Amino acid sequence: PMHGTADSLNVSVSAAIIIYEALRQRSLQP
Repeated sequence: PMHGTADSLNVSVSAAIIIYEALRQRSLQP
């Protein structure tokens, strides 16, 4: 059905989480 769309969505979500975590940890450092 929409397997390819779900895969690309998962990749986008994973990338967003990784970027968000990296920015969050960087802002926590003095």
